[in-house]
Amino acid sequence: ILPTVTILGVGIAWLLSSAVFIEVVFARPGIGALIVNAVNTRNYPIVMGVVLVTTFLIVSATTLSDLVNAFLDPRTREKL
Repeated sequence: ILPTVTILGVGIAWLLSSAVFIEVVFARPGIGALIVNAVNTRNYPIVMGVVLVTTFLIVSATTLSDLVNAFLDPRTREKL
């Protein structure tokens, strides 16, 4: 189950990065379309805010998957 938890943690990052392409192609409103419109209009505070939020979500998902791995495997728990 440990590789599955790790892949799910990394999958969150892939999901957020692919949202930009999906929202632009299918003209759906969301954080991906927001960042594309902000880049096109050179609205730098919006771009920095969206990058900050997505970075926080990616770091949180990776940290959570590492903590779950440490909880499930006693060998990695000792290394913390």
